[in-house]
Amino acid sequence: MTIADVARRAGVSPSAVSHAFNGRPNVSEATAARIRAAADELSWRPNYASRKVSGQGGRSLGLVIARASDTFGRDPFFMRLLAGLTEPLSDLGWSLSLTLVRADEEEDVYRQWWSEQRVDAFLLVDVREDDPRLALVAGLGAPAVLLGAPVSDAVPAVTVGDESAFAIVVGHLADLGHRAVARVTDAPGLAHTRARDTRFAEAAAERGLGAASLAWHPDVADPVADLLARLDGATALVVDSESIAAEIVAHAPEVGVAVPAQLSVVAWEDSWVSTLVRPRLTAFDAPVEESARTAVALLERLVRGEPATSQTVSGRRLVVRDSTAPAPR
Repeated sequence: MTIADVARRAGVSPSAVSHAFNGRPNVSEATAARIRAAADELSWRPNYASRKVSGQGGRSLGLVIARASDTFGRDPFFMRLLAGLTEPLSDLGWSLSLTLVRADEEEDVYRQWWSEQRVDAFLLVDVREDDPRLALVAGLGAPAVLLGAPVSDAVPAVTVGDESAFAIVVGHLADLGHRAVARVTDAPGLAHTRARDTRFAEAAAERGLGAASLAWHPDVADPVADLLARLDGATALVVDSESIAAEIVAHAPEVGVAVPAQLSVVAWEDSWVSTLVRPRLTAFDAPVEESARTAVALLERLVRGEPATSQTVSGRRLVVRDSTAPAPR
């Protein structure tokens, strides 16, 4: 089937089909829907590979993120990641294909992008326990690298060397006199969450502190009040998400908890957000940009058909600011 066949089926010109699949604004939504329906009936997709052969396109890295747009936009980690990917991709002459999808659409996008040869490799983020994408990219034969702890031998990983991070932050809080601490996560299903829970509990036990792991519930009427009602004596929090840590610091006084006089807060990630809230957040500066450069280097090797193994980048650095203080008496 050709673009002309799709055009005849949809009752439009071939140029209209091209414009619809390239997202041009000069095709109405109704016409674009009719064109895509005709393409589906004929099992036709644009031949992106021919653009590469003719020199009209270069290699592309696929990044598929299963998050809502508002959640994605509020997460400073992804902004740092995208910024970190820009330079190494530009040096290689690669582009970045990025899309936000619902979880039930995720695997279809991987299959479609690979079958259309729209991308040459994938970067996997937010890797979950028993993540189906690992078997999917292996089955497709698509080069892929994941950010986080290694999960599958078939997919190399870029891991932050944060083995000592929990000992550092728990030691900081213990030295301030805190005797009970808690870890807060908004992603209990991710592969790294359980490992972090374990390392946090072990670090607390070594210092003789009580430790708990608490889930962030964004759908309740007041997530901060809900979390603070479940502290069960904890006087310090280590929060996976920097944006959630900032929300806790900003809103806790409104529900009767002063930060840091009554509650110390540490963010697991650090960016400009940590310095905007008052008190400024004590946070871990993670090597996000280094992770991005390392991942791109591994992907280039895989695309060239060369072997690539998992890599560990430098560890997190604790930046002490104003959101941690001596434990309340």
